Amino acid sequence: MRILILIYALWTHAAFADTNAINKILNRAELSKENYSLYIKNISKQNVVFSYNEQKAFNPASVMKLVTTYAGLQLLGPQFQWKTEVLYKGAIKNKHLYGNLVIKAYGDPTLTYADLSEIIEKVQQQGILHIHGNIIFDESFFGKLEDQDAIDDKKYRAYNVNPKSFIVNENTVNFKFSIINEKIKIQTFPEIKTLKVINHLKLTDQGCNDWKDSLGYEIETKLNVTEIKFSGRFDKACESKNIDLSVMGTDRLPQALFEKLWKLHGGSVEGEFKNTYQHITDTLKIYEHQSRPLSLVVRDVNKYSQNLIARNLLLTILAENNGNPITENEAGRFIKESLMKGKVNLDSLEMDNGAGLSRNAKVNSENLGFLLEKAYTDTYMPEFIASLPNIGIDGTLKSRGKKLSVAKHAYLKTGSIQNVSAIAGYIFDKNNDVKVFVFIANDPKANESSKIQDELIEWTYLN
Repeated sequence: MRILILIYALWTHAAFADTNAINKILNRAELSKENYSLYIKNISKQNVVFSYNEQKAFNPASVMKLVTTYAGLQLLGPQFQWKTEVLYKGAIKNKHLYGNLVIKAYGDPTLTYADLSEIIEKVQQQGILHIHGNIIFDESFFGKLEDQDAIDDKKYRAYNVNPKSFIVNENTVNFKFSIINEKIKIQTFPEIKTLKVINHLKLTDQGCNDWKDSLGYEIETKLNVTEIKFSGRFDKACESKNIDLSVMGTDRLPQALFEKLWKLHGGSVEGEFKNTYQHITDTLKIYEHQSRPLSLVVRDVNKYSQNLIARNLLLTILAENNGNPITENEAGRFIKESLMKGKVNLDSLEMDNGAGLSRNAKVNSENLGFLLEKAYTDTYMPEFIASLPNIGIDGTLKSRGKKLSVAKHAYLKTGSIQNVSAIAGYIFDKNNDVKVFVFIANDPKANESSKIQDELIEWTYLN
């Protein structure tokens, strides 16, 4: 009996010491105690290592992408591919189409300028070069979506682009800034004749920190020409930088790119470019493009926190399951119901955006821990874990934790918007145990907590 009492005393002392060590780390964060949550569970030994506010729902920011990508793998499958169909209505004779060419979009958020060029080349090889009719973009798959306001005051930044059935280049143009002969040069890719760049940038010698915030730009569209005026400063130390901006409307950019490429490949169009949200019937298919499989696309979502892909993925899950109406709120409800039927407890989940780009999104750390634990035992576990940033190695964690013992041993998704910071995923500890780790802070000092997060992750790896 004395031996049992001694063992129990030693165990409780060790547990208290461990908890005390974590609390010391948390106290250094200067976060209000009601404003953060932490959940650590050893799923190899099935014991909760530490939990605090684990049942209180918080905004997880981009950590919400864990829910979206897990749901995508479960409900669509890792082999799922988005398709984009090219259809026609009319008669083809000697490379002339007497009728309309229809681009039927199914929500592919990964479609690039190069993909569009390949699609056009294949269609023309099939025998359509000159179109005596209109080019119509059929976006009935999602229907007309209501745009969400930008999460911040940077509505033209790529991360704020709203979802849509037909998107090319994530609806962005790349602007490259370089210094040639003491002058700032701005190049665009792709080049678009209806986009005019005016350069009022000043060359400075003050350092390249926060260079994006030093850029000012005003955008105005007149008579189908978009004009972007750059102001502010660009520093010599920056040498060469790139930024993606959504400066043209979500209808106008695909139309401009399609027209450019169609003519570049030797074609002509007599009619107009139009968008419709009504399904077009009585058409014949001439070509179908398919995206990379979802097993690869989820890596873009989680490793590099691609918002538009996550948001289109959320809507695709609902649309592929015959959901109606197609809205982000409805898709969030559908995912919650579907995953809970699969015995993933997400009772705290409030989801109105697949990317977590929302002030209304909520979930508690215990629920996220349940999802991570369930994902680890699922068939698609390899695809899911491979999609997460490896600390100190790649993705959003490439430059983080390089000097820590946990480097290379943790796969974690980060999330951050103003006053919100979160990180969650798997830690493969030094004892070869697997632990799920979830930390969420909603606090005025949340965005200053990354060092504390790293300390907690390191502790979890070592203990």
